[in-house]
Amino acid sequence: MSKKLISIIVSCALVLSLALVGVIGVSAAIDTDGRYVPSEGVKETHKVYFLMPESWKSEKYNAHDAGAYWWNGSDACGSLDGTSVGPAWPGYKMQVENAENNIFYLDLPTDVPNLDFNNYLNGGQRTEDAATGKVTYEFTEEQFKAAKQTADVSCQYYSEGDNEYYDSLLDGEFWAKAQEAFDGDDKTFLGKFADNFFEDPDWGISMYLTNMIYVIDPTNTSVSVTGKETYAGEFYFYYGLNEETGKYEYGSLPNYDMAKEAGLVQTVDKNAKPATPDQPTTTTPSNNNNTDPTKNTVPTAGQNPTSSANAVSTADTANSTDNSAVQTGATTAAAVLAVLLVAGGAVLYTRKRFE
Repeated sequence: MSKKLISIIVSCALVLSLALVGVIGVSAAIDTDGRYVPSEGVKETHKVYFLMPESWKSEKYNAHDAGAYWWNGSDACGSLDGTSVGPAWPGYKMQVENAENNIFYLDLPTDVPNLDFNNYLNGGQRTEDAATGKVTYEFTEEQFKAAKQTADVSCQYYSEGDNEYYDSLLDGEFWAKAQEAFDGDDKTFLGKFADNFFEDPDWGISMYLTNMIYVIDPTNTSVSVTGKETYAGEFYFYYGLNEETGKYEYGSLPNYDMAKEAGLVQTVDKNAKPATPDQPTTTTPSNNNNTDPTKNTVPTAGQNPTSSANAVSTADTANSTDNSAVQTGATTAAAVLAVLLVAGGAVLYTRKRFE
């Protein structure tokens, strides 16, 4: 083999290695367990927790983990309209905080405004023929119903006036007490969550949802236009493990002792039962943002997460048929393969030419 040929091959290898580094570098990151970790370009994150009901698990469909799907912001999942390219529904597999109690978490990019929590199972699509009324399922009706999800969840921050639960808490004095503590020297009311609170120039006293846990209300469900049942819930302050009782706790006030005194501390219960199918459970989620166009608005249940005006649920549309961890670098893998093929072809061509 001539020195010229060797030189060409080495040059091809160098170009290939640089291309691979560049391509792999833009891939959104998932760890060795297939769980989401922020990609390299994400500058800021905040931790949010999710309590997944035990009833959301499915042995038959190997659904044991919580998933999270978001369609705007950093590391966005794949959307039907093509505005984001990432993992298809059900999105990312969440990290585990405590497996025994079904507590999961995400180090979520702070620019993600809304997400859907789910049981990391693709249930496929349900369609109904308008003329005949015949209902069909992409997979099976059983799998469709086994796939569980929340309604769209606002996950950045709450402001005074846009969350029914916190607006009514403490006889309507929650935000006033938070404002007083935020402005004053005595931060006792804010407890260990003092860094959550800030004053928005447009919306007033507000709080980030950092280190808070989303707990569904098993009786608060709605049904999308595609027939998918979704669950509403609320973010609560996550207190973690109570070493005296050995139980994990959460509550409605940032100060644990105040919440305990007011009877607003709850123990994590993964076995909270959903409503039975014959019970009417269509209600309005409590965490709705104002409709001001300058603020992140949450699409109502059953709407396409890519557009608050589209009444087709992306969550109900099967973009992937397996339930394994989805590499957000799927397009990256294709690009790597293409680079390999091109480089390999170049080497073969060069070799043939110099033989």
